[in-house]
Amino acid sequence: MSDLLSALHDEFMKRGIVRAFKKNTIVVQEGDPAETMYVVVEGQLLVYVDDDSGRVMELNRLGPGQYFGELILASAVRTASVRTLTPCRLCLVRRADFERIIAEQPTIAFQLIQTLIERVKTLTENVRSLALLDVYGRVARMLLDLATETDGKLVIADRLTQKDMAARVGASREMINRILRDLSIGGYIKVEGGRITITKTPPARW
Repeated sequence: MSDLLSALHDEFMKRGIVRAFKKNTIVVQEGDPAETMYVVVEGQLLVYVDDDSGRVMELNRLGPGQYFGELILASAVRTASVRTLTPCRLCLVRRADFERIIAEQPTIAFQLIQTLIERVKTLTENVRSLALLDVYGRVARMLLDLATETDGKLVIADRLTQKDMAARVGASREMINRILRDLSIGGYIKVEGGRITITKTPPARW
């Protein structure tokens, strides 16, 4: 963690209150009043939007050292929901304290701006994929983005369910099942024990 990031984290921890959350707890709900920002101390969380039918679109995953809810500076309500994927400890920072930190330490404000820029870039790429790639293309890109080289092989360390994948690319679980099956038959991926290994680069179009 850089000095600036450390300063940001330390200020939030100093002025906030740490609370524990059980797995599968909805920490914030889209449309709720936005009065608090959160710093992840321990655990993993999912940022998402959903509709009345229960369909979920994943926006991001967060872990220790990351934060969410900083849009309280610009919005009176939550623009997305956040749910715990594991038991979590979060540091809650009230709006007034958050605004005070920004006013007192411009370098920390700059770090927040940089983080927001990176998140906008990520969301832009996701929108580009939804607009320009078919479901297969989005799945292929997701697999390549998640894979890391391990012992000379491209392996996806996270054990994602088909429901998780569907939420990430905006598709049905049935469609994900069919695409993974076709990729396995074509020799592009190997699924063992819930872990996916990319054996050769999937084609851009199916």
